Amino acid sequence: MARHDEGFFAGGGGLRLFWESTIPEDSKAIVAIVHGYADHSGRFRRTFAALADQGFTTHSFDYRGHGQSEGRRGHCDRWEEYLEDLAAFLARVSEARGGQKVFLLGHSHGGLMVARWLETHAAGAALADGAILSSPYLELALKAPPLKLLGGKVASRIAPWASFKNEIHPEHVSHDPEVQKELLADTLYNQVISPRWFTEANRAQQEALAQAEKIQLPLFVFGGGEDPVASAPRARSFFESVGSPDKRFKEYPGMRHEPLNELGREEVWRDIGGWISAHL
Repeated sequence: MARHDEGFFAGGGGLRLFWESTIPEDSKAIVAIVHGYADHSGRFRRTFAALADQGFTTHSFDYRGHGQSEGRRGHCDRWEEYLEDLAAFLARVSEARGGQKVFLLGHSHGGLMVARWLETHAAGAALADGAILSSPYLELALKAPPLKLLGGKVASRIAPWASFKNEIHPEHVSHDPEVQKELLADTLYNQVISPRWFTEANRAQQEALAQAEKIQLPLFVFGGGEDPVASAPRARSFFESVGSPDKRFKEYPGMRHEPLNELGREEVWRDIGGWISAHL
């Protein structure tokens, strides 16, 4: 029986951030999971349980402005604030590793965070033995009208904290009606974005693509073949630019933005477990 723990820790600037862990009796390795934008760690508990069944400990957290953590909803002053939260989280993971290998798993915006972490924190990246990116948010697949993009850039300068509705809908993330129903009822799911977050995330995406060759550790990138949120072609372009000689790319036909929460997710879980096992 796996043990579930949770609590709070100090993130960047001292913000109170929520964390949770699922620990099997005989752990083979640690998977540090970083959720997507608007998400929170609780939306991935199916994945925690599936990985625990394969003998992997999972650690996850809610970064600023998300889930049970502090911070203005859907906003950052600088995109690097997310990396400061990630640094604090990974320091906790490192303390708890006990000699086990650590694999980073970032979904969507969390995938962008992991990519930028590996590109900019050489010393910090040394704690990881491999990384997995699920539908990494390297470019928005949903095409916003040009006037809306221009308005966002202007608002980022004059009212960076303003709140705009999150345009992601339940049917964008999964075909599973149960997952869609849960999302609609989820009071922790973030319903807003700020102009500053949008422009800062765009900058982070451009930097991630420009510096992909700096990623040298084993990498597994995957996504859904029908993802309407994160651009699959841009993920492929990023993958091809990654400097690691040990890398794998897989597209799951018919899946939308969240393969970990899609119909047929059992295959995704097996692929993750198999890839990690091959790197132990």
